[in-house]
Amino acid sequence: MIDTCNPILSRDGDIAAKAREKGAGLASAELLPGARLVRAFNSWGYQKMASEANRPAPRMAIPVASDDAGALKVGLQLVQDAGFDAVPAGSLAASKAFDLGSPVSGKVMTAEELRKALSLN
Repeated sequence: MIDTCNPILSRDGDIAAKAREKGAGLASAELLPGARLVRAFNSWGYQKMASEANRPAPRMAIPVASDDAGALKVGLQLVQDAGFDAVPAGSLAASKAFDLGSPVSGKVMTAEELRKALSLN
C-alpha cells in the first residue's frame, strides 16, 4: 500500500497531532497493522506532480520509504513509472524527514539534491 496521506490538524483533529509528532509513516503503520506500507508521493500536490512528471533530465525526485524491502522495491518502480526519479529514503520512521511541513516538502529537487537535503549521501 502506498501511503500518500498527510495528517492535517484542522481536518483530522487529534489523530493528526499524534501522527505529526511520531511521523505519518509510523502512524499509518500503527493504523494498518500487517500492511506492506510504502511512504511516497506525499510531499507535493497533484498539480506540481502533474507538471513535473516525465520532464527532461534532471527529473524531479520523490523520496520513498518502507520497512518492507519488497514493498520498497515496488514503490521505487511505481515512482519511476510515474515519471520521477525515485530516491530510497530509509524506514517509515525516517520518512518523517519528508512529511508535509518538512524542509523538503513542496520543493522540486533532483535526486542528488534530495539525497543531500535528507542526508542520504
